[in-house]
Order: sequence, then C-alpha cells, then structure tokens
Amino acid sequence: MLKILSRISDIIDMIINILIVIFFSILIFSCVLQVYTRFVLNRAFTWTEELARYTFIWANLLGAVLCTKKGSHATVTALSDRYSPSLKRKVTIFIQIIIMLVALVMIRYGFRVTYLTRNQTSAAMRISMALINASVPICGLFIFIHSFAHLLKALIIKNDLKRGDI
Repeated sequence: MLKILSRISDIIDMIINILIVIFFSILIFSCVLQVYTRFVLNRAFTWTEELARYTFIWANLLGAVLCTKKGSHATVTALSDRYSPSLKRKVTIFIQIIIMLVALVMIRYGFRVTYLTRNQTSAAMRISMALINASVPICGLFIFIHSFAHLLKALIIKNDLKRGDI
C-alpha cells in the first residue's frame, strides 16, 4: 500500500510542479503587462491585477503541497536536533496528524465555500469565483495525501524498529 501511495504522491508532485510553472508564468506576465500598460501606455488593463492575484493564490497553495511532499516547511530545529530517534519519530507522527487535520478542514470548508460561490463572478475577468476558491479543497486533498504517506512511513519505521528489522 505504501508503494501505491508513494507512486500517487509522486504523480501529484509532477503535476503540481508543472502547474506551479504555469501559474507563476501567468503571474509574471500579468504583472509585467500591468506595469507596461500603466506606466508606458498610461492606461492600465483592469483585469491584470485580478489575474495576478488569483494565480498568486493558486501558486502559493500548490507550493504548500510541494512543501508538504518534501517536508520543507519552515521549522525551528533547535530542540528537535537534540531529540532521540524515537522521540523524533513520535514528533513526526504528531506533526503529520496535525497537518492531516488542517488539510481535512481545508477540504471540508473549502468545498463549502467553493459551492457557495459557484454563481459569483470576479469583478474584472467575470470568471466564476468557484474556480479560485477551489484551490483550497483541491490543495487540501493533495496535502492530506502527502502527509498521510509521511505518516505511514513514520509508522512503518517505528514498527520495523520494534521488530529489530532495521
């Protein structure tokens, strides 16, 4: 099961990397276009700021998914560096459970907000706000999957140590 979950996690990671490149490219393009039209043409487009904001939201949440996969969120290791391997494993398990709970909140309430805003449109681009708000439950689901994979790995290592296999 861990191999299947790891494979799913790797596929998600590959897709997320591609999406982040796309969203940041759109973000940079819209910001450059906004600056050019405002300061060179003296007439700014109204939709570029909105596009930049929405792609920034998606890119940041997708970045959180990548950080969860790689375990690269900002941490303070002053105390954890002194922990024994057993305590480090327990802390890792606890942290992964907390991350999974937060992801479940993102999924549950994110879907609610997405559903409630399905008929609302953005001011300038006139796109459904559900497309923007869907970033929260979708990324919450991916964060949950990655965190669950980390949790399983930590539990398997713990069980292997108890049996003396490692």
